[in-house]
Amino acid sequence: MTDSENHNIWVKQLIEGDETAYKIFFKEYYQIFAHFAFKYVKDIDVAEDIVHDVILDLYSNKRDFANLNKLKSFLYLSIKNRCFNYMEHENAKQNYLQTSTPQQDEDYFLNTIIEEEVYFLMHQAINKLPELIQTIYKLSLEGKSNEEIAQILKLSLDSVKSYKKRGKQILREKLKGLTYFLSITLPL
Repeated sequence: MTDSENHNIWVKQLIEGDETAYKIFFKEYYQIFAHFAFKYVKDIDVAEDIVHDVILDLYSNKRDFANLNKLKSFLYLSIKNRCFNYMEHENAKQNYLQTSTPQQDEDYFLNTIIEEEVYFLMHQAINKLPELIQTIYKLSLEGKSNEEIAQILKLSLDSVKSYKKRGKQILREKLKGLTYFLSITLPL
């Protein structure tokens, strides 16, 4: 069974209200959606509340989606709209609209989605690396230098560099379609 078929089955279970499917959904997507909402409302608690409300609405209203991309598109748009409603309630939307054009709003929306999706794909790819390489990459993303990583993991500096190089090769292979995706979605 392909990943696409598995995702479609999972989306169907999610729409039917399967609790296990919702647990998987929260584990995989809650943080990315909360981060997306945060970019609009600039308050993590409000962002999490908005995402929670959108997911609760999805659970309560049992909408039907053909695939994962349609579900995610619906959720991104719902979260964006709820963020705007919040901003309007707080009287912040008026200030925002005075300084931007509808095209800028649309560009920001699309660029933010692309940024979040790239982050999500990178996170997934790093989590599929062999354990030691994964640990090295996570420490590196935390801002640790190669020397610090070597000291923490009790490895030689050359070993850390070698593992990072191997990880880069694996990530390049796993994410090779991402370059094509970005080239067709980003304007010139």
